[in-house]
Amino acid sequence: MAGDEWPVAFDGGSPRTRKGILRQLNDRLKREPGIEYTRFEPGTIAPTELRAAVQPSQLLEMEYPAPDATLSIRWSPRPSGNDHFAIQYFERPEQEQTASSADGRDPTLPEGYTLSCGWQQDDHCNELGEAHFQEEYPTGRTERYGVSFGDQHPVWILSTCLAALPDRLTSFRNRLNTQ
Repeated sequence: MAGDEWPVAFDGGSPRTRKGILRQLNDRLKREPGIEYTRFEPGTIAPTELRAAVQPSQLLEMEYPAPDATLSIRWSPRPSGNDHFAIQYFERPEQEQTASSADGRDPTLPEGYTLSCGWQQDDHCNELGEAHFQEEYPTGRTERYGVSFGDQHPVWILSTCLAALPDRLTSFRNRLNTQ
């Protein structure tokens, strides 16, 4: 290959295009238990986001009060330095239903609250390092904790986040219950 050129990929760009990365992440997610389906937003031609419908109990391999959740992945490849990304897990209020709750809602969460937490690597919160995990509380407060990844390959980062998700969600829910 001549010079520093990248080989041409199917979508007309380099293998490091957003579309190529989201396709790799989609392939990885499809192998995960608890992923009902995935879809590209706004579509497969020029996706900006990968969304997955999640059955939390299967994905987390533990009993969990919410029957449904969503995993949202946005990835922005950078020509130099580390890519920017957001891997966000959330449960919408209308999804938080359990058979044990009298009104069909998860009694551990405030009414109307969307539980949301996830990993981000961007130019914000640089005092925490390049990446952070953030939790969004019903009061509007956001807590962030610095994290680091030993590898910057998108599939490796996603796998690391999925492995850490059960502990992160358990800790987050415990903090929610003490407020």
